[in-house]
Amino acid sequence: MRYVATTSESFYYSEMKRTCEFLYKNGYKIEDIDLKSCLKENDILDSKSESNFSKKYQTLNKRIKGITETLTRKIVEEDIEVGKFINLYLILCIERFMAEFMDEVIRDKFINFDYYLTEVDFKNYLRHKEEQSEIVSNWSDYGKKKMLTKIKTFLVEGGFLKKEKDGSFKIVKPFIDEEIIEEIRNNGNKEILKVMLY
Repeated sequence: MRYVATTSESFYYSEMKRTCEFLYKNGYKIEDIDLKSCLKENDILDSKSESNFSKKYQTLNKRIKGITETLTRKIVEEDIEVGKFINLYLILCIERFMAEFMDEVIRDKFINFDYYLTEVDFKNYLRHKEEQSEIVSNWSDYGKKKMLTKIKTFLVEGGFLKKEKDGSFKIVKPFIDEEIIEEIRNNGNKEILKVMLY
């Protein structure tokens, strides 16, 4: 998995849930249908324009490749926290920069009983990645800043960080349904699961 500065993507939980509902309620499997046409014809992504649809579709199409029938059902039937966990899992499967942040910063801090992140932690992580990777080092200053903002936003949305009044972030550990853990362990990305369970 390469480092890629995908700065224009959003968390898109609602779009992912609507896509899963469409698949689940119609008994479709992703590999058996033209997903792009189906989503467009039924306005599943609630797009305001052709370019808005394309942007959302390209993002969801990358993420949904890692979903299983069980995870699809869980997004549809369970509460929002479960759905957001699964959505974040799908994101981490394709976002190396964010997955390594979860492992090297959040997981490391949590197991060492340090439950808060400040701006320094984010900047230090970026500096470390710049030293490790020429790709990250060559990102524009704007791209680097946006990627750190994306990490904060996505991990808050996914239930792993909570923004505090002083601007810091508290690390939280969401409760995860055992059936989801087993499904990912047996049919998904075990390395990403390990990062998320710290």
